[in-house]
Amino acid sequence: MSVATASVDINAPKVGDVLTHPVHGPVRIVSTCTRTVRGTEREYVDLEVIGDEMRISVPSDGRDVVGLRTLLAEPEIVEMITQLGAPIEAPGKKASWAHRIKSLQMQLQTGRLTDRVEVIRAIVRDSGGTPSSLAERNLLKQAIDPLASEIAIARSVSREEAHELLQSTAENALEADAA
Repeated sequence: MSVATASVDINAPKVGDVLTHPVHGPVRIVSTCTRTVRGTEREYVDLEVIGDEMRISVPSDGRDVVGLRTLLAEPEIVEMITQLGAPIEAPGKKASWAHRIKSLQMQLQTGRLTDRVEVIRAIVRDSGGTPSSLAERNLLKQAIDPLASEIAIARSVSREEAHELLQSTAENALEADAA
């Protein structure tokens, strides 16, 4: 699928523009409309998650609150991969499994890119590379998939290649610290 990635004015997005949702990853603006909510008319932007059938609708004046942003540029991707690839140190004392999972889920929901990277690093560190529990595997997938989609669009590569780049970078960081 080809996606135009020309620079987008985040303050005046148009139908067809591609932005990044902090939780769902790359989204395309599919329409705008006016809705009456509690007696007040508001403009909404309807978004479609790229690579998914899911649609999201956010108030036009609430884009900053939601955290929509432009796609990562190459220097930002390189910086993120550098952060992901930094040596991962073994944790001092591990919290209980349930506490770690809950904490990582909450961290992932912040929508911050740095938190997403740290969740990936923590799961790889705590699992020794490949998570054995279904909860950890699902959480790792939730952390990687939106980033992989965004990198795939920005670099014009397949989603699988981008996913492998992120996964192997994190695993290599674990191995680098062990060496």
